Amino acid sequence: TYFQPDPNTLCLLLSDGMGSGREARQESQLTLRLTERFLRSGVEAGTALRTINAALNIRSDEQGSFTTIDLLTVDLIDCQAALYKYGAAPTYIKRQGTVRRLTGGALPAGLQDAAAPTPETRFPLEENTFVLLVSDGVTDSGDDQWLQDLLAGWQGDDPHVLVSLVLRQCRQRRQGDDDCSALCLYLPPRERGKRQARAV
Repeated sequence: TYFQPDPNTLCLLLSDGMGSGREARQESQLTLRLTERFLRSGVEAGTALRTINAALNIRSDEQGSFTTIDLLTVDLIDCQAALYKYGAAPTYIKRQGTVRRLTGGALPAGLQDAAAPTPETRFPLEENTFVLLVSDGVTDSGDDQWLQDLLAGWQGDDPHVLVSLVLRQCRQRRQGDDDCSALCLYLPPRERGKRQARAV
């Protein structure tokens, strides 16, 4: 999902429940709902994610359930981003022909130590930048050169087209052996002093 908890902030949030079937889907949906609720109510991202991780730790002890969390928050005024990852696949930042790859070392929420600090990476966003979040059904850290090459060579400016292209190619490569999710943010040039970021 993606949403604006306030007019100057945009959040992209992806969660992938471990395992398969209804239980995994319910786990990821619960994580999405709780995280969005916290952020919309004004809770700081790190605090919200620590709370959710602690709650999922308890559920994991009882039910053996856990989930990845991939959260990108963007300040649309000063174009600063923060990326939080619990067990999530790499995130890709594309600007022109350059691709930067961001990974995290934390375990999925529910397995990560509840006392550990929230994993956070901060970075500035420049104009004409795409940020792509994917589930491990699209790619993981050991098999993503095809995606880096695709992003480096793509010349468009529509995040819908980019997401469709990524999902189509990963389905052809993976032959439907895992579910695939992708979220993309495009930060275009500033127009008349206002930032019109697009997310899909």
